[in-house]
Amino acid sequence: MMKFPTFRFRMRGVTLVELIVAIVILGVALAGVLMVFIRNTSASADPLIWHQATAIAEAYLEEALTKNFTDPDGTNVGETRATYDNVLDYNFTDVGARDQNGNPINGLGGYTVQVQAIAATLNGIPNTAAIRVTVTVTPAVATGSTVVISGYHTNY
Repeated sequence: MMKFPTFRFRMRGVTLVELIVAIVILGVALAGVLMVFIRNTSASADPLIWHQATAIAEAYLEEALTKNFTDPDGTNVGETRATYDNVLDYNFTDVGARDQNGNPINGLGGYTVQVQAIAATLNGIPNTAAIRVTVTVTPAVATGSTVVISGYHTNY
């Protein structure tokens, strides 16, 4: 007669306590990872808004600094942005970014642009021969990404 070996099978698995501890650990880890994803997703538009605000500010500053230092026609009566002819004309606020003719730019209506040109001293150059132009661009959404840039135009 042939004898078959007897095997003792040991029950393998996890206890209920081990299972609950594993679920809690995985839950905490998953919550941490999801918090990082949520934070990154909610802040992902900030760099775009800052970049657009910077580009708008640079465009306004360049426009102002390319104008004459002194007023060629001697008068500012009836001038609009399209007819500004000297740097000191640039003291205004635009709600919504606009081109050099004052026309609104599509998609950039959520920015407020303030331009200020004042006489200023610059490294020994008297304020009668230097003008500082400051452009401040503020987005409509509160991201803390207000951009302020300045440039100087001299009479030399």
